Formats: sequence, structure tokens, C-alpha cells
Amino acid sequence: LCKTLFLLFLFQGKPCSYPVIKHGRLYYSYRGYFPARVNQQFVYNCDHHFVPPSQRSWDHLTCTAEGWSPEEPCLRQCIFNYLENGHNQHPEEKYLQGETVRVRCYEGYSLQNDQNTMTCTESGWSPPPRCIRVKTCSKSNIRIENGFLSESTFTYPLNKQTEYKCKPGYVTADASSNMIYNSYIESLL
Repeated sequence: LCKTLFLLFLFQGKPCSYPVIKHGRLYYSYRGYFPARVNQQFVYNCDHHFVPPSQRSWDHLTCTAEGWSPEEPCLRQCIFNYLENGHNQHPEEKYLQGETVRVRCYEGYSLQNDQNTMTCTESGWSPPPRCIRVKTCSKSNIRIENGFLSESTFTYPLNKQTEYKCKPGYVTADASSNMIYNSYIESLL
């Protein structure tokens, strides 16, 4: 009989202890059912802003031979409902922790660190859904004595290199008629 019980225990796998669910909980009435047997299921729900991978309001946590499944029962749910200074092509669309969305900021704006994607993280959107003004320099603020910027661009991002040319009859100190201009232009504004 002891051998049979031992083999039955081995066949069933290691039981699961009471789970600690980050950002969620089992229904309290289950407390007396632990340790749980393999394949035993329990209903759980998640905290506000978090959902099971199924994205329903509740789901089942299952004891397996490897432990609890799903491993991460509660994931952050981010709702993309507004993009400050940008186009929101996905109003009210929901994303799960780890998912990424590409955004379009208005001309002259960008997400933090010049990014064009946001990722749903455990603490919310990263970077935040806010397009900030990109610092630029205007061609009209750049003065090159006896020369001109040869590109048709009117604005330049900070630290952009551009080419300038000398007017006919003029050359640079190294006798070239055109040069690369390291536009640390911000100091000229």
C-alpha cells in the first residue's frame, strides 16, 4: 500500500503550494485546498489595470508538474486612448504587457529620446504617450559670411551636419569651395 501511494504521488507530480499572484489573487474560499494536486484548477482575478493573458476579468490557474500555469497570471493592460501632440490611429485599443505600438507624432514632435514606439510595461506606457517638441534650428538663423547652405531643408535637428558652399570668388581657409557644417546650431539661436 505504501509503494502504491508513493508511486501515485510520483505519477501525479509535485503538488503546488498556495500561489502568490503578483497583481492578483485567488478567491479566498480556496485557502483550504492546498497543497494542490497536478491538474487542479482555481479561479483567480487581477488587480485594476491588470488582466489574465486571456484578457477576461477572471481565469483559471492550473497546477502542473512544472508549477503554476500561467507562470505570469496577471499582465498589465495598457489602453492607447490619447497621444499628446500626435495622431492616434488606435483609439481605445488595448495592449498587454510586453506589446509595442508604433506612433506618429505631429511634424516637429517626437516621443522621448526620439523614439517612435511605445511599449506596455508593468508600470504603464514607456515612454509616456506624449510627443514633445524636437529642438531644431532654422536655416534663417544661420549666417555664413560669403557662403550659403546648399541643401533645400529649412529646419535642422540639433547636431545635424550639413554642407555649405562659398559664394563665387570665395574659398574656405583650406581653399575648398564647400565644407561640412557641424550644426551645433543651438548656440546660434
